[in-house]
Amino acid sequence: MKKTPFIISGFALLGFIFFMVGVMTGAGWIHSFDDYWNSIIRVGITDTKTTIISYLTDIGGVATVCILTVVVIASLVLMHKVDMAIWFGGIVLIGGALIPSIIKNIVQRPRPTYKLIEQGGFSFPSGHSTGSTVFYGMLAFFLILYVSHKWLRLLIGIFMLGLVLFIMYSRVYLGVHFPSDVVAGFFIGNAVLFSGIGCYFIWNEKLTLWTRKFKKA
Repeated sequence: MKKTPFIISGFALLGFIFFMVGVMTGAGWIHSFDDYWNSIIRVGITDTKTTIISYLTDIGGVATVCILTVVVIASLVLMHKVDMAIWFGGIVLIGGALIPSIIKNIVQRPRPTYKLIEQGGFSFPSGHSTGSTVFYGMLAFFLILYVSHKWLRLLIGIFMLGLVLFIMYSRVYLGVHFPSDVVAGFFIGNAVLFSGIGCYFIWNEKLTLWTRKFKKA
């Protein structure tokens, strides 16, 4: 059980590296991948649809994720779960903000020229995709820990995944990212997410052992 999250994280990291190498070397399959998914996603473009999606895409934006992260951390502190607050905040900060920012400046991929809204910075990987994968994934994991009904756990997982997929779709539709950007963001986001989950299980086990030793003493 403890190794499973790290194994998933490893596969996600390999997926990200595969896309990153493809982008940095200008591989033909990256262009084919982007063209194919653009032809599926960037259809039926209208002013109304664009306006709605441009507002909804912000649920995966830095400002929204930061505000919600502060709310979650404050809630955990009030529940006297300071260790979990540090764990949650640290994973979201590192995986949702620091890592994609560093990679963007290493790869320096320009954004698409056909974007429908103004967006600065580099394109690879998608910060919205990475940040939302880490934050909403962590939130889903946290909620699932405290839910006893299997159907509710499944519903939470499906809802959070759907939210992340919509954010990925919105970035491509708006033309501020290539499809390969959002997929790579999803991969690196999951690499961080499942590493964080694996660390949680290890830390929780050690904390339990320390608590038992303390009680015996």
